[in-house]
Amino acid sequence: MEKNIKSLEEIYTLYKSPIYSYLYYQSGNNFTAEELTQEVFLKAFKGLSNYRGEASIKTWLFKIAHNLYINWQKKENKYEMVSIDDDLLNTIVSERDKPEELVLKHEKSKEIRNVLFKLKDEYRTVLILSDIEELSYAEIAETMGWSLPKVKVTIYRARIKFKSYFLEDGEIK
Repeated sequence: MEKNIKSLEEIYTLYKSPIYSYLYYQSGNNFTAEELTQEVFLKAFKGLSNYRGEASIKTWLFKIAHNLYINWQKKENKYEMVSIDDDLLNTIVSERDKPEELVLKHEKSKEIRNVLFKLKDEYRTVLILSDIEELSYAEIAETMGWSLPKVKVTIYRARIKFKSYFLEDGEIK
């Protein structure tokens, strides 16, 4: 096991937020992301004795999260996904931010999520892992079970498609 990780509680504390974020951007729903995050850690804690240390704990958890999301999506695919998130619940109020800045940040985040949902699944996944969760190409390859060249090409194509959709929506001039 990694020398920096001392306990299950520390693993949870270190990685709950990035795993939740990944699942939120994938599903677009706070409730779903929270439920899947809990499942990721339950599955990880049950399988910790089988963890061989071939990948970092972070990569291992993202792989579990990715697989759980794919399985959840297959089950839920027969239903139309509608986000029940209240926009105000997703806004984090900071004393330093002025209300106008908060609205602009929230709108930009909403625009990005909308464009991400236009992308096919593998493009959305690699962009979330690389640009939002900041995983390395090697970590993404491990998470997705892909070769490094496939990761690089897919990220490149996903960024082009993302930019195309973003421009199409008239967001960038």
